[in-house]
Amino acid sequence: MRDAIRIAVEHGFRPNVDFIFGMPGETEEDQAASVRLASDLAELGARIHTHTFMPLPGTPWRDAEPAFIPLATMSELDRLAQRGDAYGHWRKQAEHAVRLAETAKAYPRWTPRRRTTG
Repeated sequence: MRDAIRIAVEHGFRPNVDFIFGMPGETEEDQAASVRLASDLAELGARIHTHTFMPLPGTPWRDAEPAFIPLATMSELDRLAQRGDAYGHWRKQAEHAVRLAETAKAYPRWTPRRRTTG
């Protein structure tokens, strides 16, 4: 990925690279590694498009719990955005993710009942 960024920048492009934070099961260490990679890619000339995992209805991950996004991750994403190296609506998506997870719990998936013969 680093080589692709370098090549694109050498040829006058500014690649956009998407990152999704808060994936189910993601640890703080995972997020720290993703933030380091995003920062490294931004240093090479990439623009980072930040997202937060959202458990969207109609998807296999509808009932998944979003991972917690720690203050250190939020601060680093804000720093990248302030430098003009990152963009996105990840904070708003984090709010939506919480509401979607709450809604999924309030409205469990419908499963057809099996009919018994007797």
